[in-house]
Amino acid sequence: MLFMRDLLDDEDVPIGTFVKIPAVETLEILKLAGFDFVIIDFEHAPLTLADVNHMVLVARSIDLVPIVRVPDHGYGDVQRILDAGAAGILIPHVSTAEQCRTVMRQALHPPYGTRGAGGGMRAGDWGMTATGRASYASNGRDKVVRIPMIEEKDAIPHAEEILAVEGVDAVFIGPGDLSMTMGARMTDEPVQQAIETVFQVAKKRGVPVGSVAGDAAGARRLVDRGYDFVLVSNDTGMLGRTASTLISEIRA
Repeated sequence: MLFMRDLLDDEDVPIGTFVKIPAVETLEILKLAGFDFVIIDFEHAPLTLADVNHMVLVARSIDLVPIVRVPDHGYGDVQRILDAGAAGILIPHVSTAEQCRTVMRQALHPPYGTRGAGGGMRAGDWGMTATGRASYASNGRDKVVRIPMIEEKDAIPHAEEILAVEGVDAVFIGPGDLSMTMGARMTDEPVQQAIETVFQVAKKRGVPVGSVAGDAAGARRLVDRGYDFVLVSNDTGMLGRTASTLISEIRA
């Protein structure tokens, strides 16, 4: 199985997208299209835990790295998602170091955190192989990525402390929610300055930093700017735009 850390070690910037439709065909199509990873959106999409489990399994089987955006900072979801074999978690609305530590502890085994021993799950090959049992803890420590999302104005002054928390492997800057909390558009100067502040903190600390764009041109700008991983659009958005373009061209 590929992990996000494997992608971040490559020379090419990994490109991903958000997935909201609980269909294996979507994952297959995205893999064939050339995406490197997906963020299974358990925060915004009406997915069940069973959906997430199924999608993680399919993504792993086709070497499409599955990251799951968890819905909140609660305990149960993180444990089960990682034991289901997710390559990492994306944590929404992290605005303080203490909020970050709360989720990091859940995603790390002792002595660093409180994640329990679930080697009998998919992440440990169901306890059926010596390799799986041995790699369960080591992968959880060294391969699984834990990515806080900085997406609120209150988080900007705390970026340094958030990225210093034990277990943070990367950071994601969410321009959409950030602009909403600032009462401005994503393109407005105060929002762009806030994004640049977090970007510079991440670069200074050597923490891989990612963000999202709505289209190819925007994604290219992020790559050229020096972002370490980039998301572009989502499955519903791509489907909607393609369908709308097709109908418009026919009726024109």
